[in-house]
Amino acid sequence: MNKSTMMENIYHQLRDQGYKDLSRQDVIMAVGLILDHCAHALAEAERIEIRDFGVFTLHIIAARAGRNPKTGKSVDVPEKRTVHFKPGTAMRVQVNQNKGRF
Repeated sequence: MNKSTMMENIYHQLRDQGYKDLSRQDVIMAVGLILDHCAHALAEAERIEIRDFGVFTLHIIAARAGRNPKTGKSVDVPEKRTVHFKPGTAMRVQVNQNKGRF
């Protein structure tokens, strides 16, 4: 699923639940704001916990000395930041219940 498909699904679910006043643009803006806020929080090294979904944390991989495989010369590899996701229990249960569908 990509971002536009997710926004479209959310829009249709909200319409089906009786939120007829919401426009497609409102949903796009709300989802965009949520994702932007999450990205900003991770950039500030904050932990994001969404109950029953999972936890996003920032992992910092320290700088190290590496090797160029072609020449064998030593190369300095700079520090790098990466996002780690740990799924919540409810998500793991739901994913494992549907594992036979593929």
